[in-house]
Parts: sequence; C-alpha cells; structure tokens
Amino acid sequence: MITNESGYHFDPHIVWVSKGGTVTWILESGSHTATSYHPTFDKPRRIPNAAAAWDSGMLTKKGATFERTFEDEGIYDYFCIPHEYRGMVGSVIVGHPKARDQPGLAPSQQSLPKEAQAAIKRLNAQVTQTLENTN
Repeated sequence: MITNESGYHFDPHIVWVSKGGTVTWILESGSHTATSYHPTFDKPRRIPNAAAAWDSGMLTKKGATFERTFEDEGIYDYFCIPHEYRGMVGSVIVGHPKARDQPGLAPSQQSLPKEAQAAIKRLNAQVTQTLENTN
C-alpha cells in the first residue's frame, strides 16, 4: 500500500516474497512512485547486482496498482520519487539471502536525503534482524 494518510510511507515497510514472487503496490492516497534505488534513476544501487531497475511511474488515482516480479534473491530498496526527502523508502526481501554483500543492506549513502538515510538505517536493522531470526 502506498499512502500519505498517516505520514508518507509504504505499508508495510518491508515485504518478504519467495524467489519469483510478485509484489503489488496499491495507491491508497496522494501521488507516488515505487522506484528502485539504481543508477538508472541517478541513485546508488541498493538492489542485487543482477537485478533490473524498475519504476512504477507516477500513480495518481486511488486504487492504481503497480506489480513487480522478483526473480533474483536478495534485498531490494526502493523509494517514492517525490517523497524520498520525507523518508518514503521500503525494502523487499526475496528468498533467503545472506546479509553479507547485499547492496540493499549497505550503509546509507551520504548523497541521499537525510530522512531517506534515516529510513534506510531503520530498514537495514529490521531486515537484518528478520534474516537472523529465520536463517
């Protein structure tokens, strides 16, 4: 779910799917994107090296959806283009990746907005804890 009804965020902040699983983002309010952290979008890579970049385009109509199927195991960080500066960032865990060497678990890059850096730090801690509890 993508919303700005109770702050700008993705709900849930972290999604876990099997390799080959699909995530569907549904716009609940506002105008948002779901965009991978990738050099294609002038951002640092925070998705697996073998994975392709994605961008939902601007979703503006309540109920609009965007789907993405994840074929490569790993951690994927994504953001909302107009609200990244507000910390609107999310993570997708695909399969059962090892935390080591995951671009999506690297420390937040200083080039990102401060609120996005803080959100990534929180997500990294939550994803790491989740992986430690299940691997």
